[in-house]
Amino acid sequence: MQNVGPDPASPAHPAARDADRGLTAAFVRERVLALVGLIALTPLALLVVELPARSATLNFLGSPLSINLSTDSLLLILIPVLTCAGVDWVLRDHPDVRAGEVPYLFPFWIAPAFAALALSLLLTRIPTWPLWIVTLVIGVTMIATLVFAEYVSLSPNARGYAIARLALTGVSYAIAFALFTLIYSARERSIISATLTTLIAAGLALDLMAPHIIGLRTAAVFAGVIGLIVGQTTWALNYWNISNWSAGVLLLTVFYVLIGLSQQYFQDRLSRAVLIEFVVVALVALVVVWQLAGVR
Repeated sequence: MQNVGPDPASPAHPAARDADRGLTAAFVRERVLALVGLIALTPLALLVVELPARSATLNFLGSPLSINLSTDSLLLILIPVLTCAGVDWVLRDHPDVRAGEVPYLFPFWIAPAFAALALSLLLTRIPTWPLWIVTLVIGVTMIATLVFAEYVSLSPNARGYAIARLALTGVSYAIAFALFTLIYSARERSIISATLTTLIAAGLALDLMAPHIIGLRTAAVFAGVIGLIVGQTTWALNYWNISNWSAGVLLLTVFYVLIGLSQQYFQDRLSRAVLIEFVVVALVALVVVWQLAGVR
C-alpha cells in the first residue's frame, strides 16, 4: 500500500507554511503599518472633537468611585480597543494560526493593548505640542515593534524568534514601568490602584510566560500569582510616602524578579547562581529607589 503523506498544498504541511511565511511577510508589514496609522490618527482626530464632560458616581467594593466621561476618557478606551482588534487582524494571517497550531490569540493582545493604554494616558497628561508629538511617535513605534514581535514569537522555530522574544520582553518591562508609575502617581485609593496594578501585572505576565508553549492554564496560574504579589506591593506602597519614580522602580523590580524566576523554573535553569543574580538585581534596584526617593 502506498504511504500518502500530507498534501504539500495543505496549510498544515511544513513546506506550505514556509512558503506562506515568505508570501505573507510583505502583507503583514502592510497590515501593521495600517494599524499604526489608524492608532496615530485617532488622537489627532479626537483633538478636534469636543465632547460634553459628564460625571457618574458608583460604589466599588463599598467605596464611592467617581468616573469622569470626556474626550480623554474616549481616547483611553478607543486606542486600546483598536489595538486589540488590529493585533488579532494581523496575527490571524500567521501560517501556524491558519494551520490550527495556535488555538488562542487573546494573550498576544495584552502587551500591545497595555502599550496603547500607556500611550493614551501620557497623551492626556502632556500640555505642550512638541512633547505630545514626540510621545505619539515613540508610542506608535513601540506598538508596531510589539505587534511584529508577537507575530514572530507565535512560532518557536521561526527565524528571529529569539530576537522577537527579547524585543517583546524589553518593551513589556518598559510598559510595566510606565503604567506602574502613572497609576501610583494618581494617588488613588488602594482598592483602585492595587486592583489596576494587579490586572496589568497579571496581563503582561501572561504574555511573557509564553502560554502557547507552557500551556494557557499553567501560564495563567503563574501570571495570577505574580499579579497578586505586585498588587499587594502597591497596596503597601500607598502607606509609604515615596516619589512616583521610586514606586515605579520598586514595582518593576518585583515584577521583573517574579517573571525571571518563573521563566528560569520552566527552562530548568533555576540554580543558586541564578538566585544570587536576581538578589543582586534587587539590591541594585533598592539603591536606585533610595536615590530617587526625593525626586518629585
